[in-house]
Parts: sequence; C-alpha cells; structure tokens
Amino acid sequence: MLWDVEWLLKTDGGRRTVPAFDFLLGQPPAVRVQLLAIVDAVRSTGPDQWRDTSSHDSMHGACEHLHEARDRHGQMLYRLYLLWQRHEKRVVVVDGGAKPNATTLPNSFYDDLAARAATANENPAPFAVADDFARKALTTEAKTG
Repeated sequence: MLWDVEWLLKTDGGRRTVPAFDFLLGQPPAVRVQLLAIVDAVRSTGPDQWRDTSSHDSMHGACEHLHEARDRHGQMLYRLYLLWQRHEKRVVVVDGGAKPNATTLPNSFYDDLAARAATANENPAPFAVADDFARKALTTEAKTG
C-alpha cells in the first residue's frame, strides 16, 4: 500500500508558496525525476523497510525526525526533505536543497527546516492544494511564455 503524499505550504505575509515544489522547478529535469522516483519507491515499501541509505535516510541533529531523498549529479548533491507521518501513513514533502559535494549548509538552514516541518503537526496542517500548484505553473508559464 502506497503512503499518501502531502506538500507543505508556507505562508508569508499572505503569500502562499510550496517550498519543495519551488525547489524542484529550479532543478534540472534529471534531478526532479530522480528525487520524485526515490520518494515513490520508499512510499511503496515504507520508510522503515527501506535499506538503500545512499538514496534515502534519516537526518540528524535538529532534523532527526526528518528524512532526505538523495541524489548526486557530478559534484552537486540534491535533497528533498521529508517528514514520514507513520500514524497517518503519509509523507509530507517539506522542502529541498542543493549543495556542492563535501560542503555543509549552515545550522540555521536546518533549524528553519525543522521549524517548518513542525507546522505539519498543526490542526489543520498547512498542506498545499491544487490551486497552489496551478497558480505557480501559470505564473511561471506567463514569465517564460
């Protein structure tokens, strides 16, 4: 049984964004496809049965309750940050990030990520709806078209 998927919404000054979706849109197609394929594969088995830690694993420190889908192209590392809500049998796609190999992101990035992920436990949870994706696609199309 596949786990459900939700995308975490961020609201800032009345502006609604979907950070993970925005991240993926800015990446090369091969990265988008690979990261989403990893999420789908883990959804099919569940995060606790997944054994390939090079493609998906738990995080540490402030984000120890999160997991990351991992991909590498050349010297760049790409991540989708995930919150597996086991009781609800769903994965919340929180955000994404990219960095050169053998570098670290600042602790403030991980603190912000952990705080954003914690909002998924609010009632109601700030999950994106179809309109959030449609507006982003239409806005992006208008800029490039």
